[in-house]
Amino acid sequence: MEEPRQTVWSRDFTLHWVANFLISLGFYFLLPTLPVFAVKALGADKSQVGYIIGIYTLSAVAIRPFVGYALDTLGRRKVYLWAIGFFALLAFSYQLAFSLLLLFILRLLHGFTWGATTTGGGTIAADLLPTQRRGEGIGYFGLSMTLAMALGPVVGLWLMGDNSYDTLFLSSGGLTVAALVAAAMVKYPTLTTVKRPLVWEAFFERRVFHVCIAMFFATVTYGGIISFITLYSEEIGIRNGGLFFLIYAIALSLTRPIAGRLMDRHGPSPVIVSGFILLIAGFLSLWASHQLAGFAMAAVLIGIGNGNIWPTLQTMVINLVQPQRRGVANSTYFSAVDLGIGTGSIMLGFLADKTSLGTIYLVSAVILLIPLVYLLLYVSRDYKHKMAEVRHG
Repeated sequence: MEEPRQTVWSRDFTLHWVANFLISLGFYFLLPTLPVFAVKALGADKSQVGYIIGIYTLSAVAIRPFVGYALDTLGRRKVYLWAIGFFALLAFSYQLAFSLLLLFILRLLHGFTWGATTTGGGTIAADLLPTQRRGEGIGYFGLSMTLAMALGPVVGLWLMGDNSYDTLFLSSGGLTVAALVAAAMVKYPTLTTVKRPLVWEAFFERRVFHVCIAMFFATVTYGGIISFITLYSEEIGIRNGGLFFLIYAIALSLTRPIAGRLMDRHGPSPVIVSGFILLIAGFLSLWASHQLAGFAMAAVLIGIGNGNIWPTLQTMVINLVQPQRRGVANSTYFSAVDLGIGTGSIMLGFLADKTSLGTIYLVSAVILLIPLVYLLLYVSRDYKHKMAEVRHG
């Protein structure tokens, strides 16, 4: 018997995609511009800028388990729409940040809403997709954030111009309001909510831990990219380090849907193994590159590698649980992502201070051997075993 919803691009999935794109675009407006605002408008030093960026990730990690619990027990629509509403309110509120303390508080609260919207968004996307095309659909859904990552920093810096911070914050909040309108138009699937006691299993999904460990190590190395690639480009004589993110985003965007289709047809192992091999090659190219060609090739390889790995691991997480556990499973997955990026930024930053920026990318290539070996020796077999359990009830 065929699935009742065979198309990926249903009306509701399309509206949900648009909502996630607008939320992500509002987020990426602020990612490169808030440090400038903190330094020029509030007099922050470099260490304080680091805390401003870091506190956002930490608060997102802290809230995700509770959001996963709420999505499964209170329902998707209610939790998701409230999260978007508060996200928009806080984006507008940056205009009131007249001191570093207020900015820290706003970043803490905004991180909570980012954790809530991304956990809810990924969970709802899985609900709206047909089972047989879920890998492909998750790949397409991830494009909403990837495209925002490519466009957001460029447009955000343009909007800010010569210290036009109010325009920047109004635009970020306005985009999120538009996202709220799109999200409110979605007809969310009716799922039976389950009331659970407040125990460990209500907030973390044990069945997906092994997949999430692989994701953690993959994103540790990504922490070195988002934190230091601009500094590294200057060190090797490339003036526009932002070119890396543009090339990376294009490669990631083109790869995600293809990886999803391959996952649906052939299973996760070939897609992920090839992804890690490309990722290792990309970091080695980055370490060895001293001119634009090698730098650009590294961006392509890392983009394709992550385009294979990220949607495939997320699809595995979704497949391993029943629909009523998708919220907590997604929160567990995204917590691994946030913890990996945060750990990588700190650990590789410490290493760069003791050695060099080039060295951290060589070390990143070595680090990636850990999840690759773990996948080959254990995760693939564990996934097949658990999927057999899911199919047989």
